[in-house]
Amino acid sequence: MDDLRLGRWMLAIACLCFFLGAGSADEYRTVTDMQGRDVQIPTDIERVVTIDNGLVEGVMTILGESDKIVGLGASIRKFSEYTFPSVSSDNYTYSDGMNPVGYLNPGFADLPLVQESSTGINYETLVSLEPDVVIIRSGSCAASWGLSEEKLSKNIDTIETLGIPTVIVNAPPCYDDPDLSTISEEIMVIGQVFGKEDEAEELVEYIDSCVTMITERTADIPDDEKPTVLALGLSPSSRGAGGAGNVRGAIVAYYIEEIANAANAYTVTRYTSDTGVISAEHVLALDPDIIILPTSSGYHPPSELYSAPYYENLWELDAVKNKKVYALPWTPSNCDASRLEYPIDLMIIAKAAYPEQFSDIKVHEWVLEFYQNVYGVDEETAIGLRSAQWLDWMVEEDF
Repeated sequence: MDDLRLGRWMLAIACLCFFLGAGSADEYRTVTDMQGRDVQIPTDIERVVTIDNGLVEGVMTILGESDKIVGLGASIRKFSEYTFPSVSSDNYTYSDGMNPVGYLNPGFADLPLVQESSTGINYETLVSLEPDVVIIRSGSCAASWGLSEEKLSKNIDTIETLGIPTVIVNAPPCYDDPDLSTISEEIMVIGQVFGKEDEAEELVEYIDSCVTMITERTADIPDDEKPTVLALGLSPSSRGAGGAGNVRGAIVAYYIEEIANAANAYTVTRYTSDTGVISAEHVLALDPDIIILPTSSGYHPPSELYSAPYYENLWELDAVKNKKVYALPWTPSNCDASRLEYPIDLMIIAKAAYPEQFSDIKVHEWVLEFYQNVYGVDEETAIGLRSAQWLDWMVEEDF
């Protein structure tokens, strides 16, 4: 839609909203979002559009509000499959990987998308859905444009000119330094939108307790006893650029240094859109004790680094020879914008670094408890979630 047509169309909608009237004061209440904006939202919310990739939708699922979502910013119900060759056997294939919230809400597959890419919003589609409120997670993959103050402001102004209240929560990439407390704040703002502050606070307390347990167990490790941990993103594009992988993303570095209290083999100081390609020679020179495989560039299991012929030049690494390679959960469209499952990432890294501090915990069992406590699901569903996040390697290795 060109700017002139969009302007005329928005003016018509705005006039219609004016003549319909705003309703009585008790039909609205005020929520302060993470941009510091006081947003008037309907007291009774029935229709919601979310522009995110899982956290907002996940919190709404836990609060019992996910059936009110009528439109999404990006596809959440999307199955993934990944195949790689092995020198020792036939190809390995991983299938049915998906976003946990999509697994729990299969109906999301049929919801319309209000944008076809991360470049902007289709306002005609948005208005046609007649939402009572739009919730945007700025800095998520679906709203990566939110990292630009100008683009975020323009989208907010446009949506609200159409008479649709817009609430903004900020994902970790919105900040110069990672801080898990901002995720807790996101949860609380979403809870306020639906008048379920107590339930949101209970969720925050549980997630925070998982983080506290991990930090307390690793807090007193002397510097000379800290293993070196490398977060190595494997991807065909990195190999195509002549590298072994990539090392972008500050949030995993924060997890390694501040939560697991291990030594980061390659420090990333800021979220970056750069390729971050690292050569095999550089990785060999670092020779980390432990390798963590994040999934911001796609899922890659430990077995790929152990057996794919194109990684043969890394097989002399201590981490590979000692089978100290660990994959984080498959989180499609993560963009470093951690979601509700981020304590699983923390637990994998901490257990990998300090198995003796976590000798009482089998992570493949712990994640089932986590899913049950967070989403309120039964054990069978929790097992399905573990498989959907491609964590069955932990069962196979009794990790």
